[in-house]
Amino acid sequence: MFCWKNILSVKQAIRDYCPIAIVSTLWLGISLTIINSLKLIFNPMTMLSVLTGVLNNVIFVLLAGYIYTKRNNILSKTIYFLSYFFTILIFYSDTIYFFVTSTHIKKIVFDNLNSYSITGVLCTTDKIVLLCIVISFFFLMLLFRTPRKLGHFSKKNIGPIIIWICLLANLINFAAASLYPKVLLASGFDEESEIENSRNLSRNMLSESVTINLAREFWRNREREIPATSQHQHFAFSEDETYLLSELGININEKPTCTQETFPYEKIIIIVAESFHRDYLHFYNSGIPAEATPFLDSLWAKFPHVDHYYASNAPTTQGLTSTFLSQVIYSDEQAFEDNTTLFKTLEKSGYNTVFLESTSQYYNDEFRAYKKRFGMNLYRAKEDLEKEGYTGSTGWGFHNDVMYEETIRLLEENRNNKIFLVTKTIDSHQPYPYCGFSNEDIPASIKEDPQNLYLKAIYWENMSLQKFFQDLEQRKLLDDKTLVIVTSDHNPHPSQNSNYKRLGEADLSLPVAPIPLVFISKNLQPFTTLNSSIFASQIDLAPTLLGVLGIPTPAEFSGQNMLSVPEAQSYAIGCSGETIYYWSKNRELKTDMYSGKNQDVYEKALIHWTEDLYVRYFLGNSVNVVK
Repeated sequence: MFCWKNILSVKQAIRDYCPIAIVSTLWLGISLTIINSLKLIFNPMTMLSVLTGVLNNVIFVLLAGYIYTKRNNILSKTIYFLSYFFTILIFYSDTIYFFVTSTHIKKIVFDNLNSYSITGVLCTTDKIVLLCIVISFFFLMLLFRTPRKLGHFSKKNIGPIIIWICLLANLINFAAASLYPKVLLASGFDEESEIENSRNLSRNMLSESVTINLAREFWRNREREIPATSQHQHFAFSEDETYLLSELGININEKPTCTQETFPYEKIIIIVAESFHRDYLHFYNSGIPAEATPFLDSLWAKFPHVDHYYASNAPTTQGLTSTFLSQVIYSDEQAFEDNTTLFKTLEKSGYNTVFLESTSQYYNDEFRAYKKRFGMNLYRAKEDLEKEGYTGSTGWGFHNDVMYEETIRLLEENRNNKIFLVTKTIDSHQPYPYCGFSNEDIPASIKEDPQNLYLKAIYWENMSLQKFFQDLEQRKLLDDKTLVIVTSDHNPHPSQNSNYKRLGEADLSLPVAPIPLVFISKNLQPFTTLNSSIFASQIDLAPTLLGVLGIPTPAEFSGQNMLSVPEAQSYAIGCSGETIYYWSKNRELKTDMYSGKNQDVYEKALIHWTEDLYVRYFLGNSVNVVK
């Protein structure tokens, strides 16, 4: 009504301050795109986030326009144009990044912004789309104009007022986002309160300034990087260190051994669930309702498994590196041309190696980075599934049902071939877990729980996996030559476990913690020596699988063959940033690799061994050690 009554003034303001109007309209369009993509409910809380976002994202252009009206010279006009230019450029870049990752542009873009990623995007994006992006950008640049006459805007000192309005809007938005879930919880709407907390994470994408976000990510300090391999050397283990490590179950001269002389399995499928803790199973945690994981519990009751199997690193790429490269420490330089990986080792033995994931191939430049790091024959992601005709991708990517359907299709396609297939799912990702069932199809014990958002996702994991195994049986794809391994890429981030209070174990506060591991086949003879009580970690999976297949384990691998490790000598090893974790039946250690403070002799020996494993991956065992 105000705009209608003052329509002439509004039109004049839009003409005079066209850049500000364009940037505001552009962000409104981006906000609607985000809302639609994330299926975000459009309620007053969302509207408040959008309005706050308009202020946050237009403020630099607004202030530059204000400076121009006060100064009215070439310099101020240049500043005005540049703020307009870079704001729109960041908007465009952020929108493209959002379509790939479902999040705002992050600092990691600078790691991945190279000729390969640029070429990849240019080659795989529709040329008409690229042309429209370029044309629209230059068209918006041509629309930049300054007022012919400076109105009352220039006569008032409204710069501070603009800043105060922006700060006030952010304060109101923050207060509303914090208080509304608490009000719902106090009113007895527990589930809606939990959902609102999840929605707030998405609403932050509407309200925050992408320019400030980008600047913050750019200047944020990196974690200390592992020194380059050129700076590494082998240092001989002293007799005392050798003894101390043996006390920890670590024999520095021991090599993983093969337990078979033939290939017992021609089809090997690894199902990698996202952020899945061992104690999400009722089998391990009585706090989880039995109705949530009946099928998963039956797998653990029937098939060989490891009860104390720990993540060796986190998040996803780091955890997968531990699994497929058998490495504790993660670094970018492990992705070199002739690196040794489980995929490459199996390929040499005649297996077709495939990595199938539900997310976009452009996330973290994975369509190039993963092929270079892990070396699979075929990498398939969200975009490839869309080309196959799959639909319904939401949030992070395609859901379990689609991933398992494509897994079966690939197995059918390779029915007469040896294949090693890794299927990486996403539905258990926190804080956005997904459940493909309506409330009517979910057991009451799960629906009635105050924290059922995560229970529902666990139930969905259970039921979708059950459907997958039923389909394998119906297609006659689960025979004595087929091995299915169910595990996870890493445990959930500790900050997320507060959302599900039944998981109150002490290890939930650790960056690396126990994850599930079970081996499923109609031929279990290769696993007769597996002791479920041993301690192991992700670096042990590759040597174990190769041992089962009768394939010599590469010297570069760090892990043990779990089939030949006595319980008393077993251990799990993990690394998060600069911190090393060690677990065994009788001992737990946690130590910083570089601090050197308050470390006992066991911790120092463990650090030496862990760093030596990293060096050995690049330099092998044949180089001269430094005394």
